[in-house]
Amino acid sequence: MKRIIAALVFLSSTTTVHAAGPFDGIYAFNYNGDVAGFASIHENNGLMIAVILEPSPFDSTWEALQGARNGNNVRLSSIFGTIHLVIDATFNDDNFTGAATIISCSDNDDDSSNDNDNCDTPIGTVLDLTKIF
Repeated sequence: MKRIIAALVFLSSTTTVHAAGPFDGIYAFNYNGDVAGFASIHENNGLMIAVILEPSPFDSTWEALQGARNGNNVRLSSIFGTIHLVIDATFNDDNFTGAATIISCSDNDDDSSNDNDNCDTPIGTVLDLTKIF
């Protein structure tokens, strides 16, 4: 019994590492007034990561992106997913809202003639971000 208690004390006293950026959370992004998807955004030591999911049953596009935050701004670039995406995001000082601009988008098949098949949002589009969690 003493060994079990000692093990529990040891396990409960270990240090946990976690991200704690000022903009961490889950955001809804709006396109033409409708929710176009969600982004789970997290930061550790200035490196921000985001996973973007689109809720459409007809579209399975998702992306993992990363970038270095500079103040309220970050350029996020794809590291894995169904498309190559670059987004410039600016977070407002309220830590609950922001905007993301699509800088570039291409699909992964190296055939630019069908990029629009997976790149739903036109380059230059500004998406409104609202933190929901």
